Amino acid sequence: MSASQVDQKRALNKLKHDLEPFRTAIVGAYGVITWEKQYYAGVVFGAISVLYLVLWYLDLSLITLLSLLGLLGLILDYVFPTVSRLIFGGGNWDGDQEAKFEDVCGQVCAVKGKLVLCYEYLFKERKSTVFVIIISLVLLVLAWIGAIINNLLLMYLTTLLIAMWPGLQDKDVFKGITQKVSKFVKDKIQCGKRKLQ
Repeated sequence: MSASQVDQKRALNKLKHDLEPFRTAIVGAYGVITWEKQYYAGVVFGAISVLYLVLWYLDLSLITLLSLLGLLGLILDYVFPTVSRLIFGGGNWDGDQEAKFEDVCGQVCAVKGKLVLCYEYLFKERKSTVFVIIISLVLLVLAWIGAIINNLLLMYLTTLLIAMWPGLQDKDVFKGITQKVSKFVKDKIQCGKRKLQ
């Protein structure tokens, strides 16, 4: 094993140890966001929609919202492990759930590794002028979009995309769409060739 693989294994084991008190919630949430049951897509969509509807109705300032979210996170971090041990217990934890938990931890470690690589590339390496110009233009376009569209709506759509992404990937929705588009394009090309002949 190389040093990099040893570090990755150590990081995975540390993450599994840190998330151990939350494993029942993590496995349950993983099942919901990957749409193990067909109606979970509607549950995710409805829960996010209700949450943003409440945020829109309350119209909280950013400081108040961040403070309340921090307070909620702190309370959940303190209370959930104790409550989950009482409710779920440790007796019904099986190998399938452990495999899902390890899979989720592995995915989190992989995402963390990709974020670290992106950070190092963006902020620690010397960039070409073309790269800086392209990134500047992309950021200006995003700033323009943020100026003309309500920020809460943008956050709602972003949250929906992030929360629905694992289920969309797991159900091969993108694969089906790309196959239909490529078939449509291929048919149009064949039709155009026949007209030319």
